[in-house]
Amino acid sequence: MSGLLAEALDKFRELVNGHPRMTTLLRGWDRVTVVEAEDTGAQFTIDFRDCQIVSVTAGKYQEKASIYLKASERILADVFVGALNPASEFLDGRLRVDASSKDQVKLDAITLVLWD
Repeated sequence: MSGLLAEALDKFRELVNGHPRMTTLLRGWDRVTVVEAEDTGAQFTIDFRDCQIVSVTAGKYQEKASIYLKASERILADVFVGALNPASEFLDGRLRVDASSKDQVKLDAITLVLWD
């Protein structure tokens, strides 16, 4: 994978998989997440499984995803490296999140653990 968003997602995967508290936080939470850059059309699929991110792949997953994240490529990249707060971007309307409230809380918890 290459490009701004791809690099940010690779870094995010490394951070999540290398953080000691993620095993507990992600226990029993297997989700497919589609990330889409509205301005460039770049799409990636993140597979959370077995208490880690098992893959980040270019393109949209064939099965229905549990979570969809949409924003500009720059905003998404900055969110995934911790430069922008996803909750603030969501509240300001720059980040769209289509997920259950339970999954949104889990995403918030992941970011709090990584960058708080």
